[in-house]
Order: sequence, then structure tokens, then C-alpha cells
Amino acid sequence: MGAVTSSAAHSPQIAPVDRRGVQFAGERSRALSPSVILVVLIVLGGVLRFATLDVQSAWLDESATITLVRRGLGGLLSHLSSSESTPPLYYVLVWAWTRVFGTGVVAFRSFSAMAGTLTIPVMYLAGRRVSPRVGLWAAALTAFNPAMYYYSQEARCYALLILFSAAAFVYWQRALDAGDGRSLAWWGALSVLALLTHYFAVFLFLPECALLARRLGARRLILPAGAVVLTGIALMPLAIKERSAGQADWIESKSLPSRVAEAAKQFLVGLNSPLELFSTALIGLLAAAALWRLWRGAGDGERRIAGGICLVGVCALLLPLVLSATHLVDVFDGRNVIAAWIPWAVLLAMAVGFDRAGRSGAALGIAIVVVSLAVIAGVNALPEYQRDDWRSAAGGLAAGSSAALIVTPANGLLPLTIYMPGLHKVGTPLVRTREVEFVALRALRAGRSPLAPALPAVDLPGYRLVSAARTRTYAVARYRSAQPSYLAVSSLQKASGATGAEVLTR
Repeated sequence: MGAVTSSAAHSPQIAPVDRRGVQFAGERSRALSPSVILVVLIVLGGVLRFATLDVQSAWLDESATITLVRRGLGGLLSHLSSSESTPPLYYVLVWAWTRVFGTGVVAFRSFSAMAGTLTIPVMYLAGRRVSPRVGLWAAALTAFNPAMYYYSQEARCYALLILFSAAAFVYWQRALDAGDGRSLAWWGALSVLALLTHYFAVFLFLPECALLARRLGARRLILPAGAVVLTGIALMPLAIKERSAGQADWIESKSLPSRVAEAAKQFLVGLNSPLELFSTALIGLLAAAALWRLWRGAGDGERRIAGGICLVGVCALLLPLVLSATHLVDVFDGRNVIAAWIPWAVLLAMAVGFDRAGRSGAALGIAIVVVSLAVIAGVNALPEYQRDDWRSAAGGLAAGSSAALIVTPANGLLPLTIYMPGLHKVGTPLVRTREVEFVALRALRAGRSPLAPALPAVDLPGYRLVSAARTRTYAVARYRSAQPSYLAVSSLQKASGATGAEVLTR
């Protein structure tokens, strides 16, 4: 991790970098310390994450986390396999976190925001193996990437997975370079923590392990890699139980090529955003141009480092892809493979900040950051691109009769109960009521504008439409009869027009 020597001999466009800091062209009289720039990036990334934690509603997956963690610790662990498809570490940690900071949506999300903010300096260390300049670019790409921002604001395990995987990646690099036992021990310990957070951490661990074994010999890895293997064996019964419970069956409802395309898009511009095709293509072209320049202009040492990082990134995506393509375990999804973003981000940081990148490399990096921030701003400004808006829908329902039935799209109970405690599913085939409220949400479409929520045109004998509200994110239609009557739950589900609709009562 030594200082980077002056690149002036290679390209007069690049100002020298020394132990005192980063000196930019045109500012020869003043040097900026990398530590100062890093602190600024951490602060900006943290403010971006924490200041907007409550902009979006909690959605289905977050409500599953919140419902599970609001139990006692024993209840959490006993219900994990029937509720989730991931290991227990995140849920135990966020359970302890919420006992200090509360069990509201913002309290749950603040744990992920903390993990996402801490990932910024960790990614700096991952890039600093090449130079402080590359480290700063890795930190900047992490601070402002739309996917990293998204997961830093979600009450799920992904931000913690990224943090542990990035820290393990740092110590993998150090062990690869120095071969010291301390780095190997930290790599093994952090890989264990990553695996305890999400099963897909294994797909970063395997290529890292293979490259370390090639460099240092397999005997040096017996203890650190053995700890990870034993952890995986210990988790296997839970993974099998979760798999048999069908918690991840929804993944296979989409074709594998579409999931691969969505994962690539997610790495670049996050999950959902306005002008998605345009922003994906633009950042993709900028990244491709930078990587091409790295391939053509990198020195031998930089090329060697880039090759190893690229191999880890390829394997982290290819291994789960092969498992899905062969139908051994078909769980390839953009969320599950998000930790593979780490090596690709470090590689892109090299591409815009390597020794001969010059001003054009910096310009490509700045352009990527600017477009990324525009994507984040667009999502925050346009509610239809945000998470499902159950919070606003609950507000629309709250004004209605407390005796009304509520008919929601599939899986509406969990997210609605976050904002309307006391709801439960109707458990009988017939239910007596005089008022029914139908809820609809906007529908997201990959690469296209969301479909506005549609007010259902319901034909219920004896019931008439008494009010309707429609926004960009939800719609509520209220029907009432003069006298209470019995309605079949199946007829209400059919009337809603939503597959798997749920009928709820307060």
C-alpha cells in the first residue's frame, strides 16, 4: 500500500500524487489530502442516505423483516425458516439495533444506512491497493451508486452483506500481496460473517480462495478457508429448510435471461428509475469506454491487479448463473448477486483513476457520478418509481369505515399492517359487511414507465361506488350497500382483478 509515484513521465496531463495527498492539474500550488477527500465522500454519502430514509414507504420484503424482528429473539429464530430465505446474522443484529433505536421503519432502515455508509471507506481501502486516487474513485462510486443507495435504505440484509464482503475483499487483496497470516485470518473471519448474512457470499469466497491457494498454497488456507466451509456446513440444514418452504420460488417466475439483464442494469442504475433504458445505456457506455482505456493503457502491474479482480467478479456472477441454468438451484437474481458489484466497482475505479487515465479518465468518472446522482434524484422526486406505496394507501384507507373489508393485491397484508396494525385475513368463505374498499397499486415495468394504478370496476349486486381516490402510486375505490349482506371471499378476489388478491378485515 505504498505511495503512488508521479505519473508525469507517462502523461503530462496527470499531476503528481505523493504521500501528502492528491494534487490535481491546474492546482499545483495546493495539494488535497486523500484523507480529507475521503471524509468529504463519507459525509456526503452518509447525509444522502440518512436524510432521505423516510422518503419511501416500506414495501413487502421490508415488512417481512419488520414483522419478524418485532418478535422476541426466540420467536425470531424459530420463525426465520418460514419467513426468510437467508441466514440469521442480519436479523439478530437488527433485532439488537432496534432495541436501542426503536422498531419504526426509519429505525430499521438506519441500520442499513449505517452499513452502507461504512462501506464507503472500506471500498476506498479496496481501491487504495492500486493508488489513493483509485481508492477515492472506488469510494465515490460507492457513495453515489443508485443500487448502493437503494440497499442502504432498505430494511433487508443486503447492505450488511455488501459491507462484510467488501471488507473481506480488502483483506483478500492484502493476503494476496503480502501472504501474512493476519490478513488471511481477517479474510476468513469476514467471509464467515458475510456467509452468515447471505448464502451468496460463497460466490465471492470461492474465486478468492482459489487465487489465494494458487499464490500461497492450499496449506496456508486450511484454517481461514476451513472456518468458512464449516460455517457453510452448519448453515446447510437451515438453507434446505428455507428452500423447501418455497420462500424463493418467486424468482423462477421470471426467465433467466431477463434476470441476468436486470442484474446488469441494477449494477449500473439501481432497481427502478425514470428514463431507465437511457441512463443504463449511458452509464454502460461510459463504463465500457473507461474499461477499454484501462485495458489499452494500464501498466503491467495494474494489468495484473485488474486481471485478478476481474476474475473474481466474473466467477461471482458465473457460478450462480450456472447453477440456475442447470436447474440445480435456480435462485439467480439481482438482489442475491449484489455483492458481486464490489470487484466490478473496484475495476471501474481503476479504469477512471489508473496511472495513465489522465483528465479524460477523471471526466468519465465524473460523468458516471453525475448521471448516478441524477437517477437518485429522479427516483426521490417521482413516487411512481419508488417502492410500493403502502403507506399512502393505508392513509387513504384510514379515512374509511372501520367496519369495511379491504381487498388488496397479493401479499398486501404484511405491508399494510406496518401502517394499520390489527388487520388480518378473512378466514371464512363468506363474510358479512356493508362496505368494501378495493386497493390497487401502480405496476412497475422493466425499461418502461410504470402503469398507473387502475380503479377496479366492480360489479357487486346491491353495492354502489361511494368514493374513489387515485394518485400516481395507489388507488382506493369504496363500495357500500344500504344493508349488510354476505359476500363470498372468492367473488371479492375475482372482482379485484388482481391475481392472488387478499381480503382483509380490521
